[in-house]
Amino acid sequence: MLRKIKQSEIELIHEKTLYLLEHVGVDFEHEGLIETFKKKGIRTEGCRVFFDRKTVDEAVSTLLPSFVIRTPFEELKIGEGGQAFASASGCCKILRDGRMYDASMEDYIMARKLDATSPIINLSSSPLMYVPGLPDGRTEMIKGAMALKYSTHPVIMSCFGKRDAEETIELARDFYDTDEGYYTIGVGNVISPLYYNESDVEAILAYTRRNQPVVIACCSSPGMTSPITMSGTLIQNNAEVLAGIIMTQIVNPGAPVVYGNTSYTSNMRTAETVSWGPEVDVTIHYAKAMADFYGLPYRGGGSLSAAKELDFENGAETALCLAATMDAGTDFIFHVFGEMDGLNAFSPEKYVLDEELMASLLHTKDRDIFAEEFLCMESMEDVGPRGNYLTEEETVDLYKSEVFYPSLSNISTYSGWEAAGRPSVVEKAKAAVEKRLAEYEFPEYSQRQKKILDHILQGIEG
Repeated sequence: MLRKIKQSEIELIHEKTLYLLEHVGVDFEHEGLIETFKKKGIRTEGCRVFFDRKTVDEAVSTLLPSFVIRTPFEELKIGEGGQAFASASGCCKILRDGRMYDASMEDYIMARKLDATSPIINLSSSPLMYVPGLPDGRTEMIKGAMALKYSTHPVIMSCFGKRDAEETIELARDFYDTDEGYYTIGVGNVISPLYYNESDVEAILAYTRRNQPVVIACCSSPGMTSPITMSGTLIQNNAEVLAGIIMTQIVNPGAPVVYGNTSYTSNMRTAETVSWGPEVDVTIHYAKAMADFYGLPYRGGGSLSAAKELDFENGAETALCLAATMDAGTDFIFHVFGEMDGLNAFSPEKYVLDEELMASLLHTKDRDIFAEEFLCMESMEDVGPRGNYLTEEETVDLYKSEVFYPSLSNISTYSGWEAAGRPSVVEKAKAAVEKRLAEYEFPEYSQRQKKILDHILQGIEG
């Protein structure tokens, strides 16, 4: 539900965050970074770093409220009204005909094609899904090349370690033949509670040092890796993310960064993380408020569901999460279509169903529904009491654009649905996926670009 957040609550989260940063500290497992902090006069004890208010204020003063990723093919603004929509990341299973299977390269390509043909997706996610059997040491480069091959959207490149991050950033730079501006983005993580390991630091800084945007995201579980209360979790989350943001600004003041918070809820009876619950709704709204407080784009939300089947639980959790995501005004939406079972599984049918849900939420976004031409005052005068509007000119002209019409939901009468053969939404979604994949067309690239991709993907697609 849409929450009314008080300014006093935002200020309390910030003040308690400052206390944690100065008196508890955050661990950064990276000797070179620790030396950088020391040279800046920041207090350290081993790998533990303590940020005082002055350091925080100076870092926040250099932050950018938005940025634009530009490639030869597309532009994407993130923040200040610009929204990024990226689909899956991290799933390892595929739900197909009610059964779970290990993901394959064919599944990865299938998802790539769905992203490329989506009317909503505008940012490709090269992490997308885990694909077993790829050559050791080449997985991230292969997936980065595949993301470029199948879509002209800007690409989220790897943020899983120094080498993978550096190599995939260079891949994007070479493919786009540019050294200017922002041309890719990474999604980095902190380990809750309050810990950045060496690999994550190096991956994040690979983007920051090249002046490319990076997301700093936490993913805590209340009662396990964050306090059991909502307020405690929100304060710790904020401290974790803010510490990473400060790191980027100390290394490269003014480097573009996104405030990320995708924390979930917990099943304390089994000590398991759960990807959707009312607590996630609260996190989304307060995290967006804190991102606004610091003047940053916010990453969060998505089509989160813990469900194992395409059932009521799946639809209800997904709809609630997407609604919260959009209500909060989220700037960077990851995991937006297709994922389930706590991001462990991907379903192509869920993808198109999620897509339709999002389309309904976007239907009236940024539209002036009270513009003079939409008031219909003359129609109401003409029709008057006991009339109808079926033959009114405005009805004929505007009914397709004014009323959202889903293609997968069964919105006809029972008799109409029965006459159509009683199709389930899953059956309709499966047919829609098959049609999308059959109609997919490759982007047109130069011979130089094709050569770059062919060199990386040689022998991969069979």
